[in-house]
Amino acid sequence: MKACINLILFLVLLIPFGYGQFTPPADKMISGSDGYIGHEDTLINDFIKLEFDKKNAKITFDFVSEETTGTIGGLDFKISFNPEDPDNAYFKGTALVNTLDTDNFLRDGHLMWEKFFYKKKYPKIAFESKEVVHFGDNNYKVIGDLTIKGITKEIIINFNLDITKNLLGKTTIYTSDFGVNIVDEREKNKLNIVFDFPILK
Repeated sequence: MKACINLILFLVLLIPFGYGQFTPPADKMISGSDGYIGHEDTLINDFIKLEFDKKNAKITFDFVSEETTGTIGGLDFKISFNPEDPDNAYFKGTALVNTLDTDNFLRDGHLMWEKFFYKKKYPKIAFESKEVVHFGDNNYKVIGDLTIKGITKEIIINFNLDITKNLLGKTTIYTSDFGVNIVDEREKNKLNIVFDFPILK
């Protein structure tokens, strides 16, 4: 009986020094920037990537100086976006030039010419993100490369997230920066663009 009691006391004395405690394998542990070491289970994120309704996604634009609005379609895009993990998000997609619609058949036809969008040689407009930054409540800056008519420029699209409805983005470009000179003066080639990506319920 005495021997049993001594064994229990011995084990109790060892516990504060870490003996007898389970230590997970090194490959099952993570070390944070603050020196905290935890288990890989702490990496589990309760938030999942959002899924978007490609069928009803749309891009609209406003050519300010001419007071002309329109749309572009033929959208083929991939968005990997978890609002709780913007560092690992990306946006990539294309639109078809021949779907440009300004509600004027003749004007739309002219826009396909070599002087403007040159549909025959450059049938697609493309965008690919390089960085996604969270700023403020439900607001994100998507920084990436826009390619029109073979010319690539970095742009910033400001997105606002309505988690129950859509991801709505806005940006402004000047078409002449991409070789599409609608008018001679750069400032008069200002184009405001809106991206509307509905969220699948």
